[in-house]
Amino acid sequence: MWKKGSALLVAGMLVLTGCSGEASLVRDSIVASIEKPNYDYQGTLKLTGDVDKLPAAFGETTVDNDETALLAALKAGVNVKGSQLDLKNTKVQFEVNDDKLLRDNKLWDGDKKASVELIVNNDDFYAKSPLDSKYLKISADTTNALGVYSDSEADPVKLKEYQDKMNDLTINFVKKYIAKYGYTFSSAKNLGVETVNLPNGEKVQATHINIKIDAKELVKMFFFTANDAVASKDVKDFAIDMMVLANSLQEELNPELGKTTEAEKRTQAEAAVTEGIQSAKKWLDETTKVYTPEKIVEEMKKEGFQGLAWNLDFYIDDAKMAVHQKSSLDVTFQTPEMKQALTVGLEVDQYAYNFGKATKYEVPAKDAGLTVEQLYADEKAINNFSDKGFMRPVAESLLEQHKWQKEWEAELEAEEADAVAVPATPAP
Repeated sequence: MWKKGSALLVAGMLVLTGCSGEASLVRDSIVASIEKPNYDYQGTLKLTGDVDKLPAAFGETTVDNDETALLAALKAGVNVKGSQLDLKNTKVQFEVNDDKLLRDNKLWDGDKKASVELIVNNDDFYAKSPLDSKYLKISADTTNALGVYSDSEADPVKLKEYQDKMNDLTINFVKKYIAKYGYTFSSAKNLGVETVNLPNGEKVQATHINIKIDAKELVKMFFFTANDAVASKDVKDFAIDMMVLANSLQEELNPELGKTTEAEKRTQAEAAVTEGIQSAKKWLDETTKVYTPEKIVEEMKKEGFQGLAWNLDFYIDDAKMAVHQKSSLDVTFQTPEMKQALTVGLEVDQYAYNFGKATKYEVPAKDAGLTVEQLYADEKAINNFSDKGFMRPVAESLLEQHKWQKEWEAELEAEEADAVAVPATPAP
């Protein structure tokens, strides 16, 4: 939930919202966190299991020291600490617990631990490590977010207006849909009230909800959600509203298309959405007759997916805010080339606190960041990112993509100019 369009990410968190019985409190806490997205957070995440065996499992015959160092750092764990002011603004720092292999392989230097600071400020994204003199600034501006070229002649005020409408529509839909979501996890348990010691020194009484998910449960939840969606009036209304907005935007960008009334747009959108829902329902009806959850899990095993174990713990206070969350996910797989199965996983342990009074922070000044366009205009500016840090390769990669796009645009312009310059051959 670090960006303006973060409701889409929240929608993906439906997997955490078993919403009947004991787990309904989890559903309510996610809705509450969207409605009150102002808090500090702190925690750790790390890779687990046979991480060091992954390269060989995927056929790599030579040792890549950089890759080994990075995997080792992730397995040792990464500390996360941040402040979220709202759904549009946050600051977070990632710091590895053990950066020895990173230093040994010249992927990090200096007297501070390997870390990266990220700041999201409305439509701007900043990233910087302690080794860099400036932030890498990526403007996720309205035009890019809507798939429009940055040099579009469209009114930027109008584009932002559409972007804001789409974001608001999405967030409101997610809140409404999650609040009604009714899947019942077979393993959800209420483990009672426990005391949670928060990083700010406070102690909070919270209800401990535990949910265990395996592959079969995940498949069952997918089919429940799909069937629920095609039958939901809220989903249909949301899809229609989004299509109406998208069509209005296209007319703004392409005046030659002409104008249609709001009623005409809505009629067209309703017809298209209804047809899409009917097709989805037909597919679901046909699929569920042939593939039961048990059969799908069996087929997954034949393809190498041996199993999944996901343990989730939520500690929810009286205000329905999740003050502590733990997640342990393990996936076991074996491809035909592998001599034995491997298990890899991800563990996350996070606290949230200072609700409604998140720590304030400074947004980088205008001259504190470098955009890809500025790097393109002055290639020496890349030296503001240390070659012993994480941001240099990211900046170089973005710069290469930008150069390619500029070259492609120049070629298109040249082809259009040639087409205009060459007169058409007269008909005999």
